[in-house]
Amino acid sequence: MQNWPPMPGDYKVLKKESKVAIVTLTSNPEGFSIPEAAIVGSLKTENLGIERIIVNIISNPKIHAFILCGKESQGHYAGQALLSVWKNGADENMKIKGAKGPIPYLENITQEAIARFQRQVAVMEDMIGELDTEVVRAKTLEINAMKHPNFNEEPMYATQRKESKKTVVSGAENMLVLPGGFVVDPLSFSIRQAV
Repeated sequence: MQNWPPMPGDYKVLKKESKVAIVTLTSNPEGFSIPEAAIVGSLKTENLGIERIIVNIISNPKIHAFILCGKESQGHYAGQALLSVWKNGADENMKIKGAKGPIPYLENITQEAIARFQRQVAVMEDMIGELDTEVVRAKTLEINAMKHPNFNEEPMYATQRKESKKTVVSGAENMLVLPGGFVVDPLSFSIRQAV
């Protein structure tokens, strides 16, 4: 695991053997550099950011707990989307079930990667809005002390879906077409269901 994590991002690796990952949402991860955590990083979007988290976590089977803390991203609800994908997965269009953000589509990973993430992560601690590092550190220590069974699967390295549904631009209307039949109007930047 010397090349872990495989995906780049705004994170800091601390103790690779720890079972806890800390997601600080839009808050600066440097302020939450808790040495007992495996990794501390931010999450600002309900799509690419979540894809990177999933890929990085499933490649380290020692991690099976998350702490979501810090300030939620305005309009994107990235923390709520991460909770939703963990609880509910994604539908056939790769839209995160139950996510409130405007574009919660996971286009670059597989259903298999999502299912592995759901199996591997036994604890998802919702502390969204918590900015006190000592409170988060206390929760990290509490989770590390819990007796969870080891996750006995090999690291999974999954980054790309085979049948990728790429975002396309329609030449006739200059509308951005998203998976699930949604379009973005380039003049108003509003998102609506295609008819």
